[in-house]
Amino acid sequence: VPVLKPMDLMVEVSPRRVFANAHTYHINSISVNSDYETYMSADDLRINLWHLDITDRSFMFEEPEDPSTRSFFSEIISSVSDVKFSHSGRYLLTRDYLTAKVWDLNMESKPLETYQVCVTNDV
Repeated sequence: VPVLKPMDLMVEVSPRRVFANAHTYHINSISVNSDYETYMSADDLRINLWHLDITDRSFMFEEPEDPSTRSFFSEIISSVSDVKFSHSGRYLLTRDYLTAKVWDLNMESKPLETYQVCVTNDV
């Protein structure tokens, strides 16, 4: 007659794929596109667009910083906290401390629109 013995559950993690050009900082957000082939990951300073079949590189979206407006806090307030694809998969929305930006995947040099989201005049 078989006997049931309670045992601790053991879970083992193993990577299925390894992607090059990994993030330097902690990843804040991951979003899968509606095509189920591309996805984005965002750390504090950049967004990478990945394709499941291309593991040796990612595609970066970056808005050049204006040197005249750079301050001690520039890096902190421009750090990306979230990123999402639109339902169509053509656009993406990024959120940093002060703004939400809409990007077109066909134009990675600058966002289409920028919205101020955390502006106060209170002292």
